[in-house]
Amino acid sequence: MRTVLQGGTVVRPDGVFAADISFENGRILEIGERLPADGADVVDASGCYVLPGAVDVLVHCLPEHLEATGYAAAQGGTTCHGWAAPAGCTGRDVPAQLPVDMVRLAPLEEEGSTAFPLRLLDALRLETSGTAAALREAARSGASVLLRPELPGLSRFLEEELRAAGRTAVSNWAAAAPEYVEEEAARLALSLARAADCRLALLPLSSGGSLEAVRLARQRRQPVWAATSPQYLLLDETAYEEGAAEGLKYAMRPPLRAAEQAARLWDALAAGLLDAVTSDHHDTTFAAKWEAGAADAFACPAGIPGVETRLPLLFSEGVLKGRLTLPRFVQCLCGNPAQLLGLGQRKGDLRPGFDADICLLDPSEERLLTARRLHQGDYTPFEGLSVRGWPRTVWLRGNRLPVDGREADPARTRHGMWLSGGAD
Repeated sequence: MRTVLQGGTVVRPDGVFAADISFENGRILEIGERLPADGADVVDASGCYVLPGAVDVLVHCLPEHLEATGYAAAQGGTTCHGWAAPAGCTGRDVPAQLPVDMVRLAPLEEEGSTAFPLRLLDALRLETSGTAAALREAARSGASVLLRPELPGLSRFLEEELRAAGRTAVSNWAAAAPEYVEEEAARLALSLARAADCRLALLPLSSGGSLEAVRLARQRRQPVWAATSPQYLLLDETAYEEGAAEGLKYAMRPPLRAAEQAARLWDALAAGLLDAVTSDHHDTTFAAKWEAGAADAFACPAGIPGVETRLPLLFSEGVLKGRLTLPRFVQCLCGNPAQLLGLGQRKGDLRPGFDADICLLDPSEERLLTARRLHQGDYTPFEGLSVRGWPRTVWLRGNRLPVDGREADPARTRHGMWLSGGAD
């Protein structure tokens, strides 16, 4: 049945305007003023922004958590995300039907991975002599390579020195991965990619040094894509001083930085030096962090939940506070991530023929972030933060997804599918 959204403000990467949108059979049909609605399911979008369904490049979770993670993504307006599968995971380990569309990000060394438009390079391989050759192979297949700018060997060395000095409290977490380590990892990765003529995607970036490495690469016309995550825009390293019971919630790689780095990241995001914001969601629970890291913070699993809160945080803290324009917000959350995942001809924008992935955002709805009301894990690093702007309704290829909390069973929302090399 045809659906018509009436009275909303359409936001695309290239502009903002009042218009109706009609869609049917999973695709957008028309965008225009006063579209005919005879026989259609009419939705009143008055007072709301009509956005493309958000696209999240990088999400980490176990195969058995894919349904719950996709459900949480939909609650926050995300209709498609990339999935970094654990080592050894195959298509047989994952469900065929999902709450949202997903793209499996194949490791660079995986046999047959040349079919994937975006491939993952383990940061450990930065310290091996075969990295440039592997990047060259990826470039020949037309793929981009996604890399977290880390030097794990150096971080392990720093961790052991901290342990030897008895400095195992979470207040020392950032000392094992200083800003210069991220900067050097970014520069090394860019040098290797330059030699291999391979397009690199660096994420998440947390500091000005790695931003400078990206800027210099682009000055020499080297293709590089870069993103950060909400935690680096909104939190800082003082969170580690809260003690283990709270500080372990912020154990992530890269670690949180000094407060002044956030301003540099916001500026880079607004100016286009950063292309996007990814959640870098991990399904590690606080219970697991406490069990492993209470006595030794460096034994704590790294990563935080964030797949559900990414879009509301960036709207509330970015758009409403004047840090991002609405079109730039949509570029960073929808259009640019879709392009990187190889889905730019069907997702990330609102145009006739595109997937009817649509988020109806109510800018007046204010919520207090609390783990009890979220669906992405047993805690949120943004507990107690008030955000304004939340999805009222979300459609995935024309299928209306429940985002009001009334539908508690992710298994009932399986409208998603695997795209670009996922499970068949």
